[in-house]
Amino acid sequence: MTKICLDAGHYGKYNQSPANKAYYEAEMNWKLHNLLKKYLKQKGFEVIQTRSNQATDLALTSRGRLARGCDLFLSIHSNAVGSGVNETIDYPVAYVSISGKADDIGLKLARCVESVMDTDQKARIEHKKGSNGDYYGVLRGAAAAGVPGVILEHSFHTNTRMTNWLLDDGNLDKLAKAEADVIADYFGVKKQTGNAGADLLRVQVGAYSVEKNADNQLAKVKAAGFTDAFKVKVGGLWKIQVGAYSVRANAEKQLAKLKKAGFDAFITQ
Repeated sequence: MTKICLDAGHYGKYNQSPANKAYYEAEMNWKLHNLLKKYLKQKGFEVIQTRSNQATDLALTSRGRLARGCDLFLSIHSNAVGSGVNETIDYPVAYVSISGKADDIGLKLARCVESVMDTDQKARIEHKKGSNGDYYGVLRGAAAAGVPGVILEHSFHTNTRMTNWLLDDGNLDKLAKAEADVIADYFGVKKQTGNAGADLLRVQVGAYSVEKNADNQLAKVKAAGFTDAFKVKVGGLWKIQVGAYSVRANAEKQLAKLKKAGFDAFITQ
C-alpha cells in the first residue's frame, strides 16, 4: 500500500494575512491537510500526519524524519511577499528536494493548485540548497528518512483574492479532492469517477449556524481523541464531521465510539 506523510505547516494562529485578518496560514494548512488525508484514504492510501494537535509544534527536521517508510512527504502551506498586501503575485510553487526525486510530483501538484485556484501566474518548482543539504528543515528531515519531499505553497496570503478564496471551506474541499486525484494518478491508483463519493456515509457531530459554536464542538471532539475531525460549511451550516465510509459497518463503529464518548452523533450521506 502506498503511504503518504502529510504535514501542516506551522501551528496555532501563525502568519495572519495582511489582506484579510480572518486568515491565518496555520489554520488553513491544518484544515487542508485533514481534508487531503480524508480523500487519500478513500482512494486506498495509507496516510500519516506529523502532528495530532494543531496548537503544538514539532521541530522541522523531526517532522520530515517522521516520513520514514513513506512514499511521499507533503507539507501544506500558503506563501507571502514581505509583510504587506501584494496584489500582483499569486503563483503556486512547490519547493522540492534537491535530490530531484520529487520534481515531477511537485510540479504536478503546483499546476493543480494553479488550475483549481485560477491563479494569474504559472505554477513552478524550486530547489533551495543549504549548507547541510536541503535548505528547508522538513525537506532535510524527509531526505534523511529516504523520502521525496514537497513543500506545496497554495498561492499567496498577501494577495486579497487568493486569501479570500482560501478562507472558503468549500474551496479547500475542492482543492483537496483535486490534489488527491493528482497523487493517485502519479502513484498509479485509479481515480474515482462519477459520483463515487456521493454514497459515502459520513459520521457527523452537530450542525451549527454560528461558526463559534461549531468551533467549540470541534475542540471538544478533538479533545476526546477524535483528531481526524474537521469543520466544513455545507448549505449555510457549519458541520463537524468525523470520518466518511463506504462500508456501513465501519461508519456504525465510529458512531458507537462517539456516542460512548458522550456525543450526539449520527450518520448522514
